[in-house]
Amino acid sequence: MPDILGFYEIKEEKDRLFIRFSSTMEHIDTACAAVLLFLRSKGPKFFPHLFAVNLGMREAMANAVRHGNKYDLDKLVSMELDISGDEWLRMKISDQGPGFEWVQVQDQVLPDEADHGRGMRIMQTYFDRFSYNKKGNTLYLEKHIF
Repeated sequence: MPDILGFYEIKEEKDRLFIRFSSTMEHIDTACAAVLLFLRSKGPKFFPHLFAVNLGMREAMANAVRHGNKYDLDKLVSMELDISGDEWLRMKISDQGPGFEWVQVQDQVLPDEADHGRGMRIMQTYFDRFSYNKKGNTLYLEKHIF
């Protein structure tokens, strides 16, 4: 559905959720709210994980908008959430930017006063697995739900 902020689309299947939106920070709030509502509807086993999922998803989407797509409304951020089949929650967040050399920056130590650059540390802390595609514009997050 088009709006003054560009494009926003959501599709829901039984255990999957797909969201695509134009590169604005405002759409991130809408997308995160939709994911949390979806997970709450799936039952209490997800409740202890809502904070971590929201934090990681918000960080990844903000990076996709800011760094990947550089706020270009003609470029989309895509998010897929899959909770089917087993005890894993899987998310895939992509942008249409050029990507980055994520392996080179994943172990950087930042000064305490740094106000950015902690996204990978957040992923390592709150998710059981995280990786990027070779190009560096698609993030894969996995969280064990037990």
